[in-house]
Amino acid sequence: MDIGVPSVRNLFRIKLERMILWIAIGITSIPLHLLYNSAVYTSLAANNFLVTLVANNHFEPGAYSNTAGVDHSFREISRNATTGKEYGDIGYQTDSYEIQLLTSMLEGHNASTPSYEDLTPSQCTNLYKADFMSNHRNLFLISNYTSADTHNNTILDMTIVMGDEMSSNSWICYWQRTSIDGNDRHTTPQCNPNEFSSNMAGGLPWQMNLTSVGVIEITGCKSEITNEKCKVQFSLGIMIAVICCNFVKVCSMIMTIVRAREPTLVTLGDAVDSFLRTPDPSTVGICFADRRFIEREWRRGWKTGPRQWKQNAVQRWWTSVSKTRWITCNFCFAIIMIAAAVLLRLGIRNDGQVWNTDLKSMWSRGFGKVNSVSLIAINSRNLNITQASLLANLPQTILSFLYLTYNSLFTCMLSGHEWSLFGHHHRTLRVTSPRLSQRSTYWLQIPYTYAIPLMILSGLLHWLTSLSLFLARVEISDPFGREISATKSTAGYSCIAIIFVLTLGILALLIAAGMGYRPFSAEITTVGSCSAAISAACHTWGADSESIIGRKVRWGMWESYRIWG
Repeated sequence: MDIGVPSVRNLFRIKLERMILWIAIGITSIPLHLLYNSAVYTSLAANNFLVTLVANNHFEPGAYSNTAGVDHSFREISRNATTGKEYGDIGYQTDSYEIQLLTSMLEGHNASTPSYEDLTPSQCTNLYKADFMSNHRNLFLISNYTSADTHNNTILDMTIVMGDEMSSNSWICYWQRTSIDGNDRHTTPQCNPNEFSSNMAGGLPWQMNLTSVGVIEITGCKSEITNEKCKVQFSLGIMIAVICCNFVKVCSMIMTIVRAREPTLVTLGDAVDSFLRTPDPSTVGICFADRRFIEREWRRGWKTGPRQWKQNAVQRWWTSVSKTRWITCNFCFAIIMIAAAVLLRLGIRNDGQVWNTDLKSMWSRGFGKVNSVSLIAINSRNLNITQASLLANLPQTILSFLYLTYNSLFTCMLSGHEWSLFGHHHRTLRVTSPRLSQRSTYWLQIPYTYAIPLMILSGLLHWLTSLSLFLARVEISDPFGREISATKSTAGYSCIAIIFVLTLGILALLIAAGMGYRPFSAEITTVGSCSAAISAACHTWGADSESIIGRKVRWGMWESYRIWG
C-alpha cells in the first residue's frame, strides 16, 4: 500500500464502507469545481444604439428634416404596437418618452435637451470605442456639410449598431464608399478603435466619404446619456446542485468521524510506529530492501533472503517518487500546456482580426475583461447559463486534479527526505496521535515552508485561470432602453492571462525538477511510500520493541547492535 500520499490502489485494500465514502467525497467534488463559481454571477448591460449623420445646420431653427434618411430598422423598432404605423406615416404617434425624444432630435426640435451632451470628435471616438456601451446610447454625428436650402434633408445617413456583435465599435469606419462595377457599396475596412481614437486625440480630422455629398468632416457629436444597468443573479439549478453536493460531503465526513475508530496510517511516522509495535513477519530479514526491490522481486516471491548493503552514489529526492507518478504528472502537464498553447494561438488569431496582437495591446485589454471580440462562439449560437458555466469552469476542474498529482510529487519527495533524516540522527516520529516524545503531524501533511508556497502557487493558477476563461453574460437593451430577449451567455477569454498561466505552469515544472535534484541528508534505503519497504526497515535487533515506542529512533547501527533496521 501507499503511505502518506493519495493512492487509488489503496481503495482496493480498505473496507467497502470507507471506499464508498471516499468515492462519494471525490465524485461530489467534480460538480463543485464545475459549477460553484457560477452559482452567483453578474451580468453586464449593453445598449443597441442609432448613429445618425446630420448636416451642421440640422439643429438650427428653420432647417428642414424629413424622414428620407431614417433607417428602416428605426422605423421597425419605433412602430406603434396598437396602430401598426411607423415613424413618418401620417398620424403616427407613440407613448414612449424615449422614442418621442429621439424623434424630436431627428427633426431638430430639441437640441438643448439635458438628455444629450455635446462632445468633440476626439471625446466621441474615445467614448464609443468601448465594446459594450452601457452609459450612453444614441449618437448624432454633426458634419461640416451645410444643407443647400431649407427643403434639403439634413439627415445624411443612419445606421443601427448592435451592442453585442463582434467589432460593434467598427461603425466608426463604416461611412466609406467604394465603386464596384459602377455601384456604390459600403465597405468596412479593418479598424482599430484604440488607434483611431489616438489619431483623433493627436489632431487628425475625422473624415467620411458619402456618395451623396462627397467627403465630409465630423466636427462634433451629441450623445444620449443613460443610466447604467447591472444585475447580480443566481442560477437555481446550479444552486441546487451545489447544495446537494455539499450535503453529500458533510454526511460522508460525519460518517467517517463517527464510524472510523480503528488506527489509521496517514503519515510515514504512523507506519513506522505501527510496524515497531507489531512487526510484519513477511518482511523479516530484508531490512535493506528498497521500494524497487519490493515491487520487482519481493512481491513476486523472488530472492527474499538477506541482502548485502552496497554503498550507492548520491541519492536524489526524485528517487523517492515512482516512475508512474513522474510520468503521469509530466504527461498531464505537457498535454494541458500544449492544449493551452494551441487555444492561445487560436485566440490571438481571432483577436488579430480586430486588434493588435502584441503584448502591450493584449495587456491593455485587461485580465478577465468581457469584450465583444474575445468571446467563444459554438456553432454561431449562444449558450444557456449552465452550458456557459460548465465551459468556463472546466479548466478549474482539470487544474485541481493536476494539482493533486503535482502535490503528490512533493509529498513523496519530502517524505523521502524525512526518511533519510532517520539515517542521519535520532529523531522522534511524526504521527497522527502523538504519545510521549512523538510529534504531531503537519496540518497540511508536508512542512509549512513547502505547503504554504504550494498553496499560493495553486491559488495563483486558479485565479489566473479564472481570468483566462470566464463566464460572460450580457443583457441587451434596444435604442430606447427596453430590454430585449437577446441575452448573450457564453465564455470569454483573455490571451494575456493565458500567457501568464502557461508561464507559471512551466515555472512549476522547473521547480519540481529542481527539488527532485536535491540530495538526501544521509544514505538510506529508498522506501518512498511503499508500506512493505517501510515494514522491512522496522525490525529491531537486540532491543525490545516496547522499549523504543514513543522515543527517538534511528535507522542503522548503534552501540554495536541494530536498534531499528
